[in-house]
This record gives sequence, structure tokens and C-alpha cells, in this order.
Amino acid sequence: MLELYHFHGATCGLKARIALAEKGVDYAEHALTREELRAPQYRMINPNAVVPTLIHNGNTVFESSCIINYIDDAFEGPALKPANPLGVAHVWLWLKRADECLAMIGTLTYTVSMRPKLIAMSPEEIEQHIQGIPNAANRARRRRIIEQGFEGSDFDQSIEGLLKMLSDMENSLKDNEWLSGESYTLSDIAITPLIERIHELECGGFLVEYPSVKDWYERIQARASYEDCLGLTPNPEGPQHSENGKKAWPYIKSLMD
Repeated sequence: MLELYHFHGATCGLKARIALAEKGVDYAEHALTREELRAPQYRMINPNAVVPTLIHNGNTVFESSCIINYIDDAFEGPALKPANPLGVAHVWLWLKRADECLAMIGTLTYTVSMRPKLIAMSPEEIEQHIQGIPNAANRARRRRIIEQGFEGSDFDQSIEGLLKMLSDMENSLKDNEWLSGESYTLSDIAITPLIERIHELECGGFLVEYPSVKDWYERIQARASYEDCLGLTPNPEGPQHSENGKKAWPYIKSLMD
């Protein structure tokens, strides 16, 4: 039996869902809410209180990059890694890059879209929210986002890091259809949720100088897995991201000028 715990709107959960869709694997879906992530019942499954969590025949796999690699290795279907060791190394480089950029996209998301609700909470509620985050570094970053918002160094550094990611993608895609060559791989799956979030936050202007990335994203959207994962079940937080993103974009754009 295969089970996936995720919630609609989680970038890492989307990675796992896309990989399963690409492989054509059936699974039992447990779609959680943000509140359920912190519940004791889910923490018994994943003590880190994050998604995704994959359970296959009673064995649990954590961390989205590990999960999508496991999905590719454990199930039949189209191969999502190259056949040669060098190609596999290139794929793992992009998986590592996606993991490194996760905090950056999280900072962008929380500063732009989630912070307005958080700062409206009482000091006690804010502290309870922060203390509910198991990882110390993530707790500290969330506190800075709430207290400093757009003025914090985390925000500027995240914009810089995401633009560097887009620049590196552009270089890879100038001569290739996909990030790790001529075949669609885990590299493309790992990066897709980050680009999707950039668009949800109305920051598509990031891509103006990266035409190869824009073309790649259009190819991503044309895949059946994209429709399966986002067309049929769009991010319920999408409207909020869009509304707050439109308000924030003029300031974000000024940082790029």
C-alpha cells in the first residue's frame, strides 16, 4: 500500500504528487490542512510537522527530494533520471538546488502573503505560532519575517538567491529542452513548484530576462502531470497569494532595478 500525506499549497508536497503522476502510480491521498500539520496525530507520523510524508508498505520516507527519488526507483513507469552516472549527478545537483531555494521561496511566500494575517494576531498567538515550528532555524527565520517583513535581510537575500536560480536555469535551458538535458527528469519536478509559487505570488516579472525559463515553464504546464496536480486541484491559497503579491510587486520590482 502506498500513502502520501501532503496539503494543497505546499511546494514540497507538490513535488511528490508530480512524481507520482509522471510515474502513473496509484496511492492513497491524505490531504491535510496547515492546522493538521501541527496536530499530535500527524507529528506521530512526521515529527518535523512538514509534508510530504510517503508510506510504502509500512515504511516511511521523509524529505521531498528523497521521496521523489524513491518513487522513481521503486515503481515502474517512465524513468525520471538519466541512465548514466554523470546525468544522475546533474539531477542531484538540481535537487540540492531546489532544497537550498526552499527557504528562499518560503521567505518570499510568508513575507508577501502570510505575514498580513500573522501580524494581526495577538502577541501570545504569534508566539504560539512560532513555537509550533519544530526546527530552531525555521523558528528564528519565521520570527524575523513577522518582526521585520520586507525590511529584513532575509527578504533581500531570498530575492537575490531566487534570481540566481533563474539565471542558472536559463544557462541550462539555452541548449536543452529540460534542466538536465533532452529528457524530463526529477530536476524539472523539483524546480517546478518553486516557479509555480513565483507565479502565484504575481512575481512572474522575475522571468522577464530569462526567456528559456519562460518557455520551459510553458512546457511544464502542457504536461498531463501539471493538469493532474494543479488543474484539477488548484492551490486554495492561490487567490490570497495573488492578491497580496499584486500589492507587493512594485516594491519587489524596485529591488531589482
